[in-house]
Amino acid sequence: MKLRNGNNQKNENTIQVGIMGIDVASEGPLSKKHKASYIFNYRYSTTGLLNLDGGTMDYQDLNFKLNFPTRKAGTFSVWGTSLIDKFKSDMERDTEKWEYLGDRSESKDKQYMAAGGISHRYFFNNDASLRTTVAATYSQLDGGASLFNHALESTPYMDLESKHTNLILTTTFNRKFSNRFTNKTGFTYTAMFYDMNLSIAPYEAQSLETVSQGNGNTSLISAYNSSSVGLGERWTLNAGIYGQLLTLNNKWSVEPRVGLKWQTAPKATFALAYGMYSRMEKMDVYFVKMKGTENKSVNKDLDFTKAQHLMLSFGYKISDRMNLKIEPYIQFLHDVPVMADSSYSVLNRSDFYVEDALVNKGRGRNVGIDITLERFLEKGLYYMISGSWFDSRYRGGDGVWYNTKFNRNYVINGLIGKEWMLGRNKQNILSVNLKLTLQGGDRYSPFDREATMNHPDKEVQYDETKAFSKQYSPMFIGNYTVSYRINKRKVSHEFAVKGLNFTGAKEHYGHEYNVKTGKIDATDGSTVLTNVSYKLEF
Repeated sequence: MKLRNGNNQKNENTIQVGIMGIDVASEGPLSKKHKASYIFNYRYSTTGLLNLDGGTMDYQDLNFKLNFPTRKAGTFSVWGTSLIDKFKSDMERDTEKWEYLGDRSESKDKQYMAAGGISHRYFFNNDASLRTTVAATYSQLDGGASLFNHALESTPYMDLESKHTNLILTTTFNRKFSNRFTNKTGFTYTAMFYDMNLSIAPYEAQSLETVSQGNGNTSLISAYNSSSVGLGERWTLNAGIYGQLLTLNNKWSVEPRVGLKWQTAPKATFALAYGMYSRMEKMDVYFVKMKGTENKSVNKDLDFTKAQHLMLSFGYKISDRMNLKIEPYIQFLHDVPVMADSSYSVLNRSDFYVEDALVNKGRGRNVGIDITLERFLEKGLYYMISGSWFDSRYRGGDGVWYNTKFNRNYVINGLIGKEWMLGRNKQNILSVNLKLTLQGGDRYSPFDREATMNHPDKEVQYDETKAFSKQYSPMFIGNYTVSYRINKRKVSHEFAVKGLNFTGAKEHYGHEYNVKTGKIDATDGSTVLTNVSYKLEF
């Protein structure tokens, strides 16, 4: 995690007030003599006053960094970030309007997160530096849901408690041997602690039953060495090796990575890169305990998910202000945790929990191309057009290939902005910015009507033998900002209007059984926000 240093010469402060909340930021010198500095930012939301698609949301966060350069001992910094995020859904109190199970449910979620650390950087006389960081992270999620009957009497439906703590030590040694040869070596040790309990009522008006439970700790150890070598005037080679070990089950991986860049002309470059990559799963996957396993962590011996990644890049400098970049790529994944004889794969995971035994027999394949045309700010105008076409597939434990949940197939972004200098001395700025996104719709599995009708609560059941074979309509998302900035010698004022999703694009959340019509309807929602704000900088 990187936070920039504060201004070590003068104090700068910002206060912003808007419909969405209050934002306060400050930076400046702690000691001009020693060039020590501070920077912090605090936000507090007022979104709890707004109704966001049937619920209310509150959040606040804080970020800070203290930087202490010394003459002989290097530079020390202390940094931290934290947040509190709360969401509450609203239940429809008029029982005559109840159509879906969600209409008579009420839920509350609270999320806490904090991270902080101490970093030290030391520069040697031989163009070398050593950076070391000791850090800790903590996250907690508490959630609950209740169902109401027609007498507005509630019964618990879900209860979730989840806690994660990480302790991290990382160090990196970097040395520049010459203008053509640089080497970097790094090491990271992460101690991880986990505790979770999820209880759900199997059917309406029944007692909560534990469906996923686990706690434990483990460590992840990783190290790498990489070099950048200039091969003549036009060629650059980047090569290295990365390795990691999970002490929970002693699974390990050694991964070579290499990239070659060719400056074919002053304005054109080609690059080819290949790398092996691996990742451990989230802690709850390893420590989940199932009924009948005698308190045994059934996934403790899972191996890393592994990937082979190959990418080609072409860059062309059309002018001093305009660049074109084209990047085709292909990625093969193997040893993916899946459920035996099922279409389930962790590649599609979006649930809070895993409650089944998994095996490393899944596969995946991603292929695509990214194209970006960018014009940097000149004469008050900038724009960027980017497009991605991709196809994302996976193979489940049943040996069948499917679309992944995230296989939208394409995303097209357009960003444009214009600034006008106004005022007597042309010191004020009127700015208009627009971002438009067109992307393929979400993927989903077709529902099984017969299985749904046979379910006691009419909870929608899906045909997982045709996983993610359906796709919603494309989404067209638009955001804009109009601002006017008044600059004075020691202070500036900015008035802004921001529109988020002014096109009314809808997010899809699945399907629900309609008790009035007897049909299974798609559930979706659209959040359109307009924020008016005032910012003072001094």
